[in-house]
Amino acid sequence: MKSKFRTSMSRTSWMGVVLLMLALPLPALAALGGDATSVDQDQQQMKASRKTTQAEAYTVHELKDSAGTVVKEYISPAGKVFAISWHGPFIPNMQQILGTYFDQFAQGAKIQRESGPGHRPVNIQQPGFVFHNGGHMRAFFGKAYVPEMVPQGVNPDAIQ
Repeated sequence: MKSKFRTSMSRTSWMGVVLLMLALPLPALAALGGDATSVDQDQQQMKASRKTTQAEAYTVHELKDSAGTVVKEYISPAGKVFAISWHGPFIPNMQQILGTYFDQFAQGAKIQRESGPGHRPVNIQQPGFVFHNGGHMRAFFGKAYVPEMVPQGVNPDAIQ
């Protein structure tokens, strides 16, 4: 009788966890290549302050959380996130900010890690995805961008 109770309890607990996970709001970050419309959600998710700066060919939304991590989202005139940069004491959630480009990042980082020992910056330069990061504990930085989405006349070196 005890085993039926435990099985029933396990299934009930499991179903409760699944239902709870489905009920929780998921973070919707303005991931690389995504729409700019989710910047408000990013700000709420990070519990961050926001500063918007207009450049000639793009808009930058700078989000700063209470720990001091800053994520900048570069938005093209077409309303797409063509680049993201970050700096601060913590590395942001790469899966969230890279979106559909996360798999390219993970694969490139794995190849680089297998090519030599030690901890070093990850540098990925592919035709459709560029990623650079570096730093050390409490001082991380990096950027990622999609070359074909960078607005005409914008130098990728401007992404900081």
